[in-house]
Amino acid sequence: MAGTSSSRSSPTPSDRRLAVARIIGAKGLAGAVRVELLTDWPERIEPGAELWLDGSSAPTRIGRIESGGRLTVLHLEGVTGREAAERLTGRYLEAPAKPLPVETYYWDDLVGLRVEEPDGTAVGELVEVFRAGAAEVYRVVGEAGERLVPALRSAVVRIDLQENLMVIAPDDAEEVR
Repeated sequence: MAGTSSSRSSPTPSDRRLAVARIIGAKGLAGAVRVELLTDWPERIEPGAELWLDGSSAPTRIGRIESGGRLTVLHLEGVTGREAAERLTGRYLEAPAKPLPVETYYWDDLVGLRVEEPDGTAVGELVEVFRAGAAEVYRVVGEAGERLVPALRSAVVRIDLQENLMVIAPDDAEEVR
């Protein structure tokens, strides 16, 4: 239901970019970086692809990729030497947002939504989306405490970005506080 993962985006809506990887650290002496993939479309990270370091206005190109280990390793053009790669640790690599199918949303489109039950009872605000295994979960915080809502059609009645609203099924279980 939620769609694709990304908790970060560039601040300019006209040129919206979303994080597709986070740089974990340097690998070797030649300037390669180990990355954690953050995208549902790993095919977007391929040799020759242009990505933007978070906060950068100019793209950087992937020269080559090493895979097969626990983490993907990228050789970014212009990053030469271990020190240059180490300075990138913690930075995000972004790509232009892709159009999504109907009723599919980027995580950062959902964070901040007002959350209500079908009868209009206020539940709170959606403050975080995260993965729990293969499932996505919405963390909603309101006056009654915290509520974790699975991203399932049985739990989420309606999402309306124009109204800044998510309607969820009533929860008979006691809320986590």
